[in-house]
Amino acid sequence: MSSAFERATERIYDALTGPKPDTVEEIIAAREEVLSRYGPLFTPERAREIEEHEFTSFLHFRNNKHWSGLDRSIPSLTSDIEQLREGLARLVDPSEPLAERTTVAVRHVKGMGKATATAILQVAQPDDCGVWNSTSEHGLKALDLWPRFERGATFGERYARINDVLLRLADAVDTDLWTLDALWGVVDEENPPSPNLQFDDEPDEAPVEPNDDASGAEATARFGLERYLQESLRDNWATTALADEWCLYAEEGEPEAGFEYPVKVGYIDLLARHHEEGRWLVIELKRGQGSDRTVGQVLRYMGAVRRELAEENDTVEGLIIAHEASDRLRYAVGETPAVDLHLYDVDFHLRRETTR
Repeated sequence: MSSAFERATERIYDALTGPKPDTVEEIIAAREEVLSRYGPLFTPERAREIEEHEFTSFLHFRNNKHWSGLDRSIPSLTSDIEQLREGLARLVDPSEPLAERTTVAVRHVKGMGKATATAILQVAQPDDCGVWNSTSEHGLKALDLWPRFERGATFGERYARINDVLLRLADAVDTDLWTLDALWGVVDEENPPSPNLQFDDEPDEAPVEPNDDASGAEATARFGLERYLQESLRDNWATTALADEWCLYAEEGEPEAGFEYPVKVGYIDLLARHHEEGRWLVIELKRGQGSDRTVGQVLRYMGAVRRELAEENDTVEGLIIAHEASDRLRYAVGETPAVDLHLYDVDFHLRRETTR
């Protein structure tokens, strides 16, 4: 047993036996309820007849009580219900090798990413299949347990390797895979995922102040819009000037892998690759006035990309996008050639509609 694995099991065991946030306790407690409700739906026979409303109900956090954000893919997943049914039936068929059936599912079902596919597998085969999503990926990387993959490995081959590690961890601390998945945020408290997939701002940054000429309602609305800049950039990437050179990073089974990309030292807000050249772009978003500490944060993530993703001759660049920039931030960026700075505007106006 490697020293890294021993250290990891100690961290996980401490998280398992120690005090946990109420949200984690609630997830762990919901296991039997969720498995008994949805497990019978995810069998090869039942999956071929599953109704759209039965399937989509599982994707909502209020029902699965564990994973938020799965419902974002509902329009894609249900765009071809027959294809979805066949893909689900293949995914949960234990007579097929795990690597093959998971690869088939993510390749042939539109919108079937790693988080959705492996959450379904966890409910269908709770003793055999763990969850691979951004949170568990970051946890494994932070604990130095992320497996190495052969170049060109399929989604299923990668998942099978990851699942082997999850099974070993669960066995080592004598817990189930559902509970293990709930513990990742406790295990790595220094780098939790951003709440609701929003910003990961540093605590010393100044909040956005309303403009003198803005009404309270307009300022509040603008602040709310700024909080969702990250999602807006992801959803509207093709319309931005950045899209001329860069595309958001994608992996098989995860077309939006570049959104909140997990690395050993945290989560990258947005990760992009150049269309033609061996170049990577780490994007850090700040909803307020970015501080010079942001430069260090970007450099940390750039270092992670260089070590975890980039090829030997690739270059890694950084971009900070903020609403305002202090002189401290401008000076720091000015002395860091590999990091650039963009400012954004949010224009929000209310006007009375004439109705009488």
